[in-house]
Amino acid sequence: MNSYNSKNIKVVDHRKLLRKAKSLYRKNRLHETITILAKMKHHGYDNDEVNLLLARVYDRLAYLTSDAEYEDAALDRYEDIIKYSGSRKYRKRAGKLRDSFTKRISLLNENDRKARNRAVEMKDGHQKSPKAWFMLGSNFPVHKDPMFVINAYKNAVKLNDRYILALFRLGYLYHHKLNEPDTATGFYLRLIKIDPHEDTVEPEAINVKAIIEGCSELSDIYIQKKEMNKVISVFDHAVSIFRTYSDICTPHDLKRIIKNCYQASLSLDNLPALKKHVLNKHNIDLEMISSELGIDID
Repeated sequence: MNSYNSKNIKVVDHRKLLRKAKSLYRKNRLHETITILAKMKHHGYDNDEVNLLLARVYDRLAYLTSDAEYEDAALDRYEDIIKYSGSRKYRKRAGKLRDSFTKRISLLNENDRKARNRAVEMKDGHQKSPKAWFMLGSNFPVHKDPMFVINAYKNAVKLNDRYILALFRLGYLYHHKLNEPDTATGFYLRLIKIDPHEDTVEPEAINVKAIIEGCSELSDIYIQKKEMNKVISVFDHAVSIFRTYSDICTPHDLKRIIKNCYQASLSLDNLPALKKHVLNKHNIDLEMISSELGIDID
């Protein structure tokens, strides 16, 4: 019996890893940079230098993609440094970068105006490509006009109601930008019920990741609403997806879901039954996987 297959990464020289992360950042290999910084934070190197670089990576990703998730990630990390850093130097630097970032994402430029015109042309021409609508929304800065992005994604979903990534983006925007968790829940529930191979617009790996992330967002909403049985149901569904697509997912993708599940199970006083269920149904030792992910279950 084993919890799952994973690579145990031992951080021996954190300065060397940080130099590598900076080098990758300069080369615009941004997702690789995030991976290294996440590993460093996991192993306890959660300092201002690491966090500022991570904020700058998300800042650049937001610039390159106009993705709402990257914009939120960059702002959150800048704000954390400004509020909680003990170093005046890092607070000041993060403040300057944040101000520059917020100014950039708030002003319409020529490309944004062209995107608006393109949307009119696509609608008048009865654009039949869901991917074209999705790309129009993805490439528009969401902080400048969230409803423009939402409408583009909705047009994509009208053309393909099983477009997993578009459904996730809609849920995310209603959840985090418009503060409408009930509306977001509807989109999240739709997408997690779709088999990843049924949506051929995006690669299966992207669909799997979007479904797992949709489960994470749903889990957070249900925890906040204290709907604990639903938290556990989402966990069970996410673990089934993880088991089926273990070549695509990593255990860290489930961390938020597992943490919320423990909280829900303790609230319902059924933790022993949950552990037994997970072991019998999924052949996973819940205590072992939680320990390896650094989740405190006490």
